Amino acid sequence: MSLLNTLKAIKDEGFDPKKDKINGNGGGLLESGTYPVRLISSEMSANKAGYEQIVVQLEVVSGNDAGRKEMIFLNFNDALPDFVKEKNSKILLKLAEYAKVEFTEKDLKDELTTAEALQRGIGNQLRMELKVVPNKKNPDYPYRNYEFDTLDHDLSDEDLSNLPF
Repeated sequence: MSLLNTLKAIKDEGFDPKKDKINGNGGGLLESGTYPVRLISSEMSANKAGYEQIVVQLEVVSGNDAGRKEMIFLNFNDALPDFVKEKNSKILLKLAEYAKVEFTEKDLKDELTTAEALQRGIGNQLRMELKVVPNKKNPDYPYRNYEFDTLDHDLSDEDLSNLPF
């Protein structure tokens, strides 16, 4: 999508740069709900603090939010509390399970090899349940909680009406 088309799409969604926040309502982030998604990328990057993390990108495949994306940042730095690393591990294992990726011990050596291994699931579809909950310490950045499962392949009436034949 070109820059012009992207800007037009954001404007058509109702984004007002004078009133809306980048990371909030009107900022393009998905709201709480259940979405049919597909894995479109997995890579290793460094966060602001310089720690390696796995960045997973999912795209909504149908419905009113088709084409919108969700990015998940998985960090396993030793300085993080155990419960954060455990939650990120569970997200990673669920993503792999439903994106049909079987990890080997070699795949889990570090963030780079894990991100590369998860790329074997690119294109696979799954169901994502997203729950956005308030962050009392930093209200502009609410918590984004995920659950994943198999994508139900029963087509809705809307899906059937969008078929090309």
